[in-house]
Amino acid sequence: MAESFAAYFRPWALALPRVAVDTRADGTLHARGWAVRWRWLPDGALEFRASSRMSSSDRWQTLFPDGETRQEQTPPEMYSDDDLEARRAYRQAWKAYKAALDERDMHPRPTTDAPKKWDSENQLLWSLDGASWTIEPLPPRPEI
Repeated sequence: MAESFAAYFRPWALALPRVAVDTRADGTLHARGWAVRWRWLPDGALEFRASSRMSSSDRWQTLFPDGETRQEQTPPEMYSDDDLEARRAYRQAWKAYKAALDERDMHPRPTTDAPKKWDSENQLLWSLDGASWTIEPLPPRPEI
């Protein structure tokens, strides 16, 4: 599942910290415009939710040990501003989505207490739940 996670984020050269994989620890990472929350489920699956500052669409997936991937429900990116019903449905979808994130503890840890000298393009900022932040160098982005 860690390999599937790394493959998903290959264009940004992001991967889970080795200790998170080895110990199946939940946590958060921030780098290259991404904020990612991951958690390991009792059945061994890896659930992650990612948002990017460059996009208004969230990604929420569960990766299973057998290789299956399940897309979790995310709200639409936009709606037609002149359609009142679409606007109402959009707000309702985001309200339900935020409630699901709350229920499943899928909000990335904010960086308010992170080190100030962090370079998000060249460094990975990560934290296991309940632990302090760690900064590691990121590999270069691959040629795609």
